[in-house]
Amino acid sequence: MSGPARFDVAVIGGGAAGVAAALEAAALGASVALVEAERPGGSCVHHTCIPTSILLDAAEGFVRARELSVAGVFTAGESFQLGRANDRARALVRSLAGGVEAALRRARVQVIAGHASFREPGLLDIAGAEPLAADAVVIASGARWQPPSIPGLPADRLVTPDIVQSWREPPPSCLVLGGGPSGGIFALEYAALLALAGSTVAVASPAPAVCPGFDDDLQPVIAELLGQLGITVHTGAAPAAAAADAVRLTAATGDCDVPAAVVLVADPRVLTAEGLGLERAGLTPAADGAIPVDARCATAVPGIFAAGDITGRGMLSSTAALEGRIAGANAAGDARAARLHAVPRLVHTIPPLAAVGETAAAARERGLQVASATLPFEGMPAGIVRGGHPGFLRLHAEARTGELLSAQAAGPGAHEIIAAAAALMQAEATVHQLAAATAWHPSPLELLSEAARRLGG
Repeated sequence: MSGPARFDVAVIGGGAAGVAAALEAAALGASVALVEAERPGGSCVHHTCIPTSILLDAAEGFVRARELSVAGVFTAGESFQLGRANDRARALVRSLAGGVEAALRRARVQVIAGHASFREPGLLDIAGAEPLAADAVVIASGARWQPPSIPGLPADRLVTPDIVQSWREPPPSCLVLGGGPSGGIFALEYAALLALAGSTVAVASPAPAVCPGFDDDLQPVIAELLGQLGITVHTGAAPAAAAADAVRLTAATGDCDVPAAVVLVADPRVLTAEGLGLERAGLTPAADGAIPVDARCATAVPGIFAAGDITGRGMLSSTAALEGRIAGANAAGDARAARLHAVPRLVHTIPPLAAVGETAAAARERGLQVASATLPFEGMPAGIVRGGHPGFLRLHAEARTGELLSAQAAGPGAHEIIAAAAALMQAEATVHQLAAATAWHPSPLELLSEAARRLGG
């Protein structure tokens, strides 16, 4: 009787981390099996990042068209059609999901449908399929959704992002709950979408900050930008009880009632290693369910790696993909380390918010001397070209060495600026090197070089 099929690398989970791990290991010549119970792509492709971004791209186009219509450039429609935007999102998600599957086929990754669990290190049982053996295993099982309960709130008034993606019309009012592993990023994005679709929107953030990753003195500026969309943000707030079409919030500034025909839990993810049989592999998850890993994404058990949400480190798809590439490469015999501090964070609101690195307060807590420069978007050529909207860029560097510590931006082109800053931080560039760079004109990236020059680069 033949034994289980053997691979160089087995990957558990087909989300952002798992797909990245499988493709990276295969690119290094390893034979790879990827075990996924549903379609590859995971929550990011099918339920969260991708459909959300498609919807927000449509909303951004609507805002731009409305602005140009007001200027008399052309005539645009009067309202944002949420149902049609959702139809478009579903079609584009199907296209991307097909692309993910095609990429795995081209890489000769064997995709196995089913749930995997360890029988022992290097040996996996697959529910619904034959077991398999591997020299190395990458655990990329992600997280699961667990929406909270709110006293007095009927189940049909508590929704998650996948429900929003099925709506034909927006609700008259919506309370979006912030927090979660994303730190409230998803909440702000859905708040922007629903506000533009016509809902009265409030956000309840359990944290004192409106948006994570930005300095404290910039939080009121971000709140003002969101307020221009009609979004009210309650910080340090949590839902206490619900009544008909309203929810009572308990906040540091005092209790209040907010209109809420529905309550959206934008990021209800919780870590879970349930069903993986980690104990049979010699692994013990942390109290919060995370699997501890080092910079190589290696666990305490030789030959077993973990990546993505299940590690509990920065639970965003960009972080998951980076960890997946590191884990997949190392599982295939390479030796790489992840630089997670240089992973950018984008909040696809309108205007977009983006940041990379740590806040000035966090850097000073580490004993660093921080030099900072802040530039407004107003009056800059790139800002004028995009409509003259308000915004800002803040750049932090270590005063003695010139090491780039962080960048924070809000306004049209913020995502471009922060993507460039993140790439420079990954390359360990200094503010002096950034100051010497020349961006195309007119470009938002010109602000990045100008900020570096203001820091004396």
